Amino acid sequence: MDRILEYKVTDSDPDRTLGGILSKVLKQCMGLTPHEISHAKFTPAGLTVSRHTGQPGLYESVTVKDRVAPGDTVRVLFRDDDPLEERVEAVEGSVDILYEDEDVVVLNKPAGTVSHPSHGHHRDSLANYLAGYYQRNGKNGTLRLVGRLDKDTSGAILFAKNAPAASRLFRQKDQGVFKKTYLAVCANPPKEEETGTWNVIDAPLGPIPGTLMKQQIIQPPEGKSALTRYICRGSFENGSVIEAEIDTGRTHQIRVHLASVGHPLIGDKLYGEDIGSNYAADRALLHAWKVTFRQPFGTETVGITVPIPDDMAELTWWSYVNQIIT
Repeated sequence: MDRILEYKVTDSDPDRTLGGILSKVLKQCMGLTPHEISHAKFTPAGLTVSRHTGQPGLYESVTVKDRVAPGDTVRVLFRDDDPLEERVEAVEGSVDILYEDEDVVVLNKPAGTVSHPSHGHHRDSLANYLAGYYQRNGKNGTLRLVGRLDKDTSGAILFAKNAPAASRLFRQKDQGVFKKTYLAVCANPPKEEETGTWNVIDAPLGPIPGTLMKQQIIQPPEGKSALTRYICRGSFENGSVIEAEIDTGRTHQIRVHLASVGHPLIGDKLYGEDIGSNYAADRALLHAWKVTFRQPFGTETVGITVPIPDDMAELTWWSYVNQIIT
């Protein structure tokens, strides 16, 4: 989707931009990257200015070498027409929007729905349904997934609504600004050291040959770096509720890592067994509980907490656990 940024030049800006050179204003005052400035330069009407001495609301095209003065309004247009980006087919379907602004939309993904079109799921992904939602509301553009969730994992999932926002959010992931917190319902009670402090699992992951998606802890070069932090927030009979954060997004990372320390997820048929019929589940009980990020073009920190899904909340012991984590 197209995105327009506007900035009104202040009295102090010329002193830090060599007299108001537009390229300096774009970089130092508006925080644009060289790639974003280059994209705007080669977009028709990508860089325009409304002069404070001219007709209000009249924008003239400018170059990055031009100068602006206090009171001028700089407008930058990011047009979402990259021919290399493949748009997801719009399909009728339900979406549960938790947060939305000009650049970002956060959804509550139900368990059993894939995040993005893939083999065998070309028209029944959450991305298809979100594209359909925007099409019905007269909005079209390329939605970019920022951090997918496995099919059976529920909770917060984020899409960027334009290319610059996606680029900035991926950079936030690398910088540790964009974070997700997961809740996992696991087998076996916690060890003493797992309840009072965060524990770290630093173990590389790679695929098991001959399997479709199953992963294993394996050293490089077959394994890729993977780090998980976790803490036990509650226990019930023969199990634990674990809060986890990951620095990397490897396939099945939390499931493999927690199983490796004796806490396979309840319902996980790949990496563990159910701990008893009273706690059987139709999926691995993993929920992306919280997401935190900075608004891509602002300074606001956005924090979203996602309701616990029914298949976790309906379990008889959940009311006790819920008191601990809220």
